[in-house]
Amino acid sequence: MTDKQIQDWQEKVRSTFGDQAKLYQYLFETMDNFYYRYLETTLDRNLRTSQLGERKFGARSSETSMVDALKITHGPAKKGIMELAKHVPKARAPKVSYELSAEVLELSADHGSLTFTALVDWNHRDFEQQPTHAKKTVKFDYTDLGQFRKELALKLEEACELFL
Repeated sequence: MTDKQIQDWQEKVRSTFGDQAKLYQYLFETMDNFYYRYLETTLDRNLRTSQLGERKFGARSSETSMVDALKITHGPAKKGIMELAKHVPKARAPKVSYELSAEVLELSADHGSLTFTALVDWNHRDFEQQPTHAKKTVKFDYTDLGQFRKELALKLEEACELFL
């Protein structure tokens, strides 16, 4: 690539993602694509990103089918869900909750810092086991728009390994 081609490409990227609203839109659309694969359950479908707190965005879902919840292969999460399924009868409505979120510390065209968190929670009022959740956190810092576009999905995928 010539210097002119690189400069043209950078200008095109900046015009597409240059303002903060466009960056948020890209972040939310990318996260929405992950919910279908990792967070949708028999109860919760068509999840979309919403505000979960001040600077925290994402989605939450619940699974009441212990058979489906036990498809997770992450060691501590699978063990906790298995214990929940053994000790809490179906009549007492056991459920497993999932969350994928992004805490936006800084988001601009020149640089940014986000923290992605994936959470599996098997807490239940009739279940006294500790711990009652598994969590994976991935830090994402970028220094230009190209890096933001290129690595955003990779960092989300890394956090979502918890749901496998």
